Amino acid sequence: MLLLTGDQRRHSYAACSLAETGWLVGVLAEEKAIIVKNKAALPTEDAAVIDRHFAERHVVERLLLGDEVEWPNTEVCRTEHGGANSPEIFEWVQTLAPDVIVLYGTSIIKPPLLDLYDGRMINLHLGLSPYYRGSGTNFWPLVNGEPECVGATLHLAVAKVDAGPILSQVRPDAAIGDRAHDLGTKTIKAALHKLPQVIDQFLAGKLTPQKQDLSQGKVYRRRDFNADAVRTMWHNFEYGMLEVYLNDQQARQQAYPLIGLR
Repeated sequence: MLLLTGDQRRHSYAACSLAETGWLVGVLAEEKAIIVKNKAALPTEDAAVIDRHFAERHVVERLLLGDEVEWPNTEVCRTEHGGANSPEIFEWVQTLAPDVIVLYGTSIIKPPLLDLYDGRMINLHLGLSPYYRGSGTNFWPLVNGEPECVGATLHLAVAKVDAGPILSQVRPDAAIGDRAHDLGTKTIKAALHKLPQVIDQFLAGKLTPQKQDLSQGKVYRRRDFNADAVRTMWHNFEYGMLEVYLNDQQARQQAYPLIGLR
């Protein structure tokens, strides 16, 4: 197994988690893109809201993933954002010759690497696809008052973003007092816990990918993210969104059924 991922705490945590399987032959750590461009041009209050939002994520991830998360004792290759599609990385992957590639947090993978690992490249997508696709897929459900749509999707990578056949999905174990980053980080841990079982069964031919119905759901782009959306999400939590969800959790989850291996 080869992991193509980002360069933040959540990504080194993912690498360490997968290294525990004994299957990991290498890690590509790609520099993450800037989420909010031209933040300096925003009104001071809006910039402060965005800064607080990501500062809270940092605090929660330190608490739930660990204060210091080192990269595992395996080959780690670092590259700039978009470097996962470079000729040098393509050659590096061919040298390692993994049976399967796991994607988590990289830029969009394109041919020839996508073609070389057609049917053997699994994407860990944060969000329940097809209900939420694109960017911020565990953020927008909370803006829209739908915590039942927070989760992760393990699917085969294809040319169309977030559209590949689904192998499995997970939801976080939500609890009273959780906020956005608690739910998001719990989702990461749940997906990484499920991933080795999914890979094992898929490679053994015991797991059939299920086609997505892309006529469903909502699609968001990075440009849609703004301070007003963060404020709306905070308001939803402050006025009991999670408590209302947990009181009717089963029915609300059944409206958005999970796909694939449970």
